[in-house]
Amino acid sequence: MKRLSATSAALTAAALAAAVALPAAASTGTSNGGASASPEQYESSQDARARTADYDSVKATWYGPGLYGNRLACGGRLTHRTIGVAHKRLPCGSKVALKYRGRTVVVPVIDRGPYARGVSYDLTEATARKLGMTQTAHLAAAPLGD
Repeated sequence: MKRLSATSAALTAAALAAAVALPAAASTGTSNGGASASPEQYESSQDARARTADYDSVKATWYGPGLYGNRLACGGRLTHRTIGVAHKRLPCGSKVALKYRGRTVVVPVIDRGPYARGVSYDLTEATARKLGMTQTAHLAAAPLGD
């Protein structure tokens, strides 16, 4: 068996102690170490805001097929998985809570529109699918801000 030098032995012991101490410290600490909020924490804060929001009854349509790959007014490209809504005046990125038939989702404003008379929101296909909306419908909407 090869003998380790004193320096090498000390470094090995320090590395081993650090490897054992880090997971223990991480599991007992209350701070998240500067990491951003987990998706569960984010969703629960959005859910709380959605529950207490002031909803209005609005008419909404949805869009997607035939427009995939097009640029969105707020940046990015439309895909079949894009979650969001189009609105004429709400700032890009602001959140909107939508309720339809017992389902609630909180989504960002990602595009401009709709341009059909009497329609307040234009949902992406993925957002409409999450709500169970298959055609133009009346739903409850509440702008939440950013």
